[in-house]
Amino acid sequence: MTRPPGGTTAVVPLRDGVSGKSRLAAVLDAAGRRRLVQVLARHVVTTLGASDGVDRVLVVTADPVFARATLDGLAADVLEQPPDRPGLNAALEHARETVGPGSLLVAHADLPALTPADVAAVLARSAPVALAADRYRSGTNLLALRPSARAFRFRFGAGSLAAHLVEAAAHGLEAAVVHRPGTAVDLDTADDWAQLPRAVRAAVGRDVPGLM
Repeated sequence: MTRPPGGTTAVVPLRDGVSGKSRLAAVLDAAGRRRLVQVLARHVVTTLGASDGVDRVLVVTADPVFARATLDGLAADVLEQPPDRPGLNAALEHARETVGPGSLLVAHADLPALTPADVAAVLARSAPVALAADRYRSGTNLLALRPSARAFRFRFGAGSLAAHLVEAAAHGLEAAVVHRPGTAVDLDTADDWAQLPRAVRAAVGRDVPGLM
């Protein structure tokens, strides 16, 4: 898939089909957790593809076989993470180097309530760095970088929202924080599941009945 120069590439990091969603092991067996990872990733990729301002969706993963099976039929490219560059931040740096100039939008693969309106709200910010916070206002679930933010380095991990704000300030970059219902809740725990709107739980539960 090609994109026009200067367009926005949405990058979605995707874990392998074995280790994901381990904190839901009490309610889902390994097959159920694998299926959940796939359902959530397909939702996020489909949403990004339907969002104005997104020209390309690129999934970066250490497990390209699982990723391609997950994304079958969807308009997304798969980029393999080099084995000698492990970790989420390294995967995102590899993706940024691969796509080259242009705006970048990082979206986590486990946002079951994400909508095109949520994506548009982040992309609409004129600041070089725009972040959508999780419901604890601690993590970063969407991160948009304009071309002027090339010096910015990814700081995903515990307390990533504050870390990203510090990183932006260190480079003299204005940062805007966005709070949206669709970006507030990722799905890692049973408590996350309880926080989702009923309609979202019903939609995910149809494909992963163990969660219901």
